[in-house]
Amino acid sequence: MSVVRYELREARLADAAALAPRLRPADKREVMASHGHRPLSALTHSLRQSEVAWAGLADGEVMALWGVGSVALIGREGAPWLLGARGLERHKRAFLAFSREGLAVMGARYAYLENWVDARNAFSIRWLRWLGFTLEPAQPYGRFGRPFHRFWMRTDRMPTQRTETHV
Repeated sequence: MSVVRYELREARLADAAALAPRLRPADKREVMASHGHRPLSALTHSLRQSEVAWAGLADGEVMALWGVGSVALIGREGAPWLLGARGLERHKRAFLAFSREGLAVMGARYAYLENWVDARNAFSIRWLRWLGFTLEPAQPYGRFGRPFHRFWMRTDRMPTQRTETHV
């Protein structure tokens, strides 16, 4: 049994090209339904709009990109996002640890975090709940009016440390 080497680092545009052909089907559906983007377009757009973005790697292979961008020029509101590779679930423990680190950074920069998640994206919904986001009932959203959940968090009420890793 080999040991997987995990790494978290600042995301690069080249990471978008590496991840795009391996994007999870649920994430492909979500970016198309929300904004009509194909994987590479969604990834590069998200990276360019982010104030901070990370790449999570397993044995040198990009498994996820995520980050946060400002919602408005004034105020401390951010829009967090995450897109992952097929097989990300196999690296759940490292992914959850990296997620907690990223959320702490987001919470230091933004007083409020908000975005939308496709109601069909079960893994992302479980992850958002695990992080402590509030998910509202699904409603029509995006380019095609598909059901999406608005999710949000006031970062002054962020959950404290958790030990369980059930997503």
